[in-house]
Amino acid sequence: MTPRPLSHAIHATVLVLIAGCSSSEAVPQDEIQPAAAAAPASTDVPPATSAICQASRSWITDPTEPSEVASSETFCDFYQFSWQWFLAQVSPADPYNPAGDRVFETNRVVDPAGGPDQCTGPALTGRAVAARLLDLRDPKPVDFETDQADGNPLYDQSGNVLYYNMWYSPEECQATSTGFVAGTMEIKTAWRVLPAADPGYFTMQATLPSGDAPVTLGLVGFHLVNWTSRHPEFIWASFEHKANAPLCDGSDAGSGWSLASDAAAACLAANPQPGGGSISPACASYDFNAPPQNVPNPTPPTGPADNICRLFANGNQPGTAVNGNDNAANLAAIQQLNAALVGPDGMLTTLPADDPMAVWANYEMIGGLWTKNGAASGNSPVPSAGGPGDPDSPQRGSLELTNMTMETYEQGPTSAIPNCFGCHGYTPETPLTVSHIAERFLLPEATTANGKAK
Repeated sequence: MTPRPLSHAIHATVLVLIAGCSSSEAVPQDEIQPAAAAAPASTDVPPATSAICQASRSWITDPTEPSEVASSETFCDFYQFSWQWFLAQVSPADPYNPAGDRVFETNRVVDPAGGPDQCTGPALTGRAVAARLLDLRDPKPVDFETDQADGNPLYDQSGNVLYYNMWYSPEECQATSTGFVAGTMEIKTAWRVLPAADPGYFTMQATLPSGDAPVTLGLVGFHLVNWTSRHPEFIWASFEHKANAPLCDGSDAGSGWSLASDAAAACLAANPQPGGGSISPACASYDFNAPPQNVPNPTPPTGPADNICRLFANGNQPGTAVNGNDNAANLAAIQQLNAALVGPDGMLTTLPADDPMAVWANYEMIGGLWTKNGAASGNSPVPSAGGPGDPDSPQRGSLELTNMTMETYEQGPTSAIPNCFGCHGYTPETPLTVSHIAERFLLPEATTANGKAK
């Protein structure tokens, strides 16, 4: 598959680069570490500047995993941090065997049927193990983590359901009731059955529970979650395959989407909704973003194809959020890094086809989420089913962050969980409840009793 061009985000980035735009979020002077550069004024509205959020080729050739976000804590700093971790995790674990496991596949795999206290058992690692422990969405989920955020299955345009894995770093097993430790990381991956070999996807072979013959699965979604000492709420970053779904506003409809038919995408293009956040009533017949109805339990491996579109590019509503989050600056940082790494002339895009990192040119960062100063996540700053946006919310980044493969049906103001913190609320008093994986699969009850998720 030829890498799809990035959505209108890249074209917007070109304008940003010409006009000059800040990608920073200012922090108070007393929050800057001694070695950091001078801090901007104490405000959430960054000053006008021509600063550009830059990537480094060393992230690909010599990947490293920073232990902390740069102390200036700009939007750019958070996204550089997450891209570095992503590229390090998707690099070959053995440079002499680029066809072998990637680094993320050497982490421990959650057994969705394995019960709690999995840290005490043998470590389950590797691509082959992950292929055996695939999980599909269940209309009556045990918990949010093992499937879609609301439990509803998602069927691609070939009528195949999506499958999932969860991974965690060994450091997560060192958690105590007082919190996690440095190096704690979680990854959730989403996969679709590929109808034919496609070099545009990172793939693995798996025999599905419903069949006898192995199939090729293509990676379509990748959640990356990092704990740091300054951000115990976790830094949430999300990546997707570029061919997943178009924007609902019709600006990048195109064709060949995995999660929307060509006719449905054409309807969006013919009925644009400038500004985002809505779907034209003229396209109601395509039933965009509506979960399947009357799905049997257990979930069938095949079913009617869904039509999915993304309400907000990179999880951003236009304008400044009610809590002071500068959505435009956040958007610029994401788009600038996407352009530098996976745009038409990006560092990954221009790699030779036989380079093991070249396949990642077909993926892009969707956005990220964290809180200011690592505070308790609080209420949502965007309107949701729970009420209007909270102007005192400490949440920062892509406030409408949803991955089309994992939170497909939880977009917009009708959702009760408009972003990651809707399910993964963080409070310092019960620091482990932010992770459903740790609470429900990894740690003994004696460790988690003070913050046991209900």
